[in-house]
Amino acid sequence: MYTLIMNKHILYLLPLMGLLSFAACTSEEEPALSDGMGEIRFSVVDTTAVEISTKASFDNLDVDEFKVSLSQGSAPIFTDRLYGDIVGTTITCKAGEYLLTAESCTEDEAESVNMGWGQARVSGIESFMVAPKESKTVELECGLANTSVEVDFSNFIESTFEYYSCEIHATDDPERTFTFDDYNYRFKTAYFNVDESGREISYTIKLPAPYEGSAITGTLTLSPSKSYKLLVKIDGEADNMDVSLDIRVNDELVDENVSHGVNPYE
Repeated sequence: MYTLIMNKHILYLLPLMGLLSFAACTSEEEPALSDGMGEIRFSVVDTTAVEISTKASFDNLDVDEFKVSLSQGSAPIFTDRLYGDIVGTTITCKAGEYLLTAESCTEDEAESVNMGWGQARVSGIESFMVAPKESKTVELECGLANTSVEVDFSNFIESTFEYYSCEIHATDDPERTFTFDDYNYRFKTAYFNVDESGREISYTIKLPAPYEGSAITGTLTLSPSKSYKLLVKIDGEADNMDVSLDIRVNDELVDENVSHGVNPYE
């Protein structure tokens, strides 16, 4: 585990001109904006960095590879254009309300790549108005759009047992199942698409004797756009060998010593 810095990106809509072709465009020969027309242009800057303690890496996110779409009402102006292909271009557009979206990958891709473990998804959406004869800046902040889950095991478990694991799966999709074990837990992260209503996952902790055969299970409701870390632990003292769980969200402890009532010595 190490601390990575994830930069938030902001897409800017600035004054516009015409590499993008659609019906509302004006002629390039017009010296000034006509009535009922406005201008926008694309640019990108980094804003304040956000520290997230995680094994997941955001280093491979290239804003130039983000897919950008612009629409007016139900009419698309353009769809899934690579940001790197349109950055700095200018379009002249009809005055009215527009919707801008950008994403590093689709929701399906966020759960299907990396052998199904998924990947971080960054996206943003912003509606804005273009007034007649107006050149304006509209910022679109792109942030983490899915939820990640990591599992860690205490030093006592590592030093005491030869093998151990924690299996998690989405209760609404049992096929979305992942096993963190003594071999892979240090470098694995599972990603889930989570909406505002949350998404429940179930976990099963497996340890060798004397815990073998004990049902160490529980459920957890994930919130959207969060990073979860589950620490499986045993106090390792003679009078308390109960298996428990610490739950961290965005590196803040939210539940400590969640007991599962499994103590083989009681």
